[in-house]
Amino acid sequence: MSTTNVYFSQGTRNEQYLMEDLIIESLRIYGQEVMYIPRTLVSKDEILGEDRLSQFKSSFPIEMYFENVDSFAGQGAFIQKFGLMVEQSATLVVARRRWEQMVGRYGATTLPNRPNEGDLIYFPLSKGLFEIKFVQHQDPFYQLGKLYVYKLQIELFQYASESIDTGIAALDEFETLKTFNTNTTRNHSGRVTKINVTHPGNGYTSAPQVTFMSGTGFGATATASIENGQISSITVTNGGSGYQIPPVIGFVGGGGTNAQAEASIEINIDKADSFGDNNKFKEQSQGVINFDESNPFGEINNA
Repeated sequence: MSTTNVYFSQGTRNEQYLMEDLIIESLRIYGQEVMYIPRTLVSKDEILGEDRLSQFKSSFPIEMYFENVDSFAGQGAFIQKFGLMVEQSATLVVARRRWEQMVGRYGATTLPNRPNEGDLIYFPLSKGLFEIKFVQHQDPFYQLGKLYVYKLQIELFQYASESIDTGIAALDEFETLKTFNTNTTRNHSGRVTKINVTHPGNGYTSAPQVTFMSGTGFGATATASIENGQISSITVTNGGSGYQIPPVIGFVGGGGTNAQAEASIEINIDKADSFGDNNKFKEQSQGVINFDESNPFGEINNA
């Protein structure tokens, strides 16, 4: 004998649609508009299951309901052994149908059928950026035989050098605010600076073409000058880039033979300002903390 009411069907499609419409209407009335920002994996570490090179390239507006009725959960701002820590968390409710309409149908998420852990939520009211830590997409309690919402557990986003380029200034400025600028001036990396003639060869009636053979760099060009049938000098017209070792110089044409030359390169030099000079910090720290063999733990006043 059934204990439920036999005169009311459980889970017909029309009843499910009605229930879902009521839930969506409630969320649009009492919810908040947020921006859903899917994460794009660039180079996932299969062992640790993380990707420090993640990118956030798109955003989608959608309404969500905050279950936290008074304020954010979590411990707030507190001091821990690594310094000041700000911990805010919340639980959001979003309608499944609305998520599919506003986000899912664009195929921007890693898992296409639901919100993903690791994606971001931007809350315009507090200008806070949150990361989805857990998505409750299965629930043992079904109203009329169907689940209508996702519950997202979110925490304040901890920036870790991800690329944020959604085209929305309020979101993209997070990368600018969180990125440390070392104020360095970078020279051309691995460029050819000069070519010295080590053997002028003989029999040249016209200037030969200078060739560069290298497994790393590209783009270098140079012209040769001849005098009395020999190569007298070589002028670098384009240093190229990416040369980690000096390229092998060769000559094509010109009617002569046996000419030889050697190239010099300049490798990736960063000229940092005084604040980026680690050697200066190292030298000055010697008079503050002693880490030599007699004092491996840097104890103060340990002779």
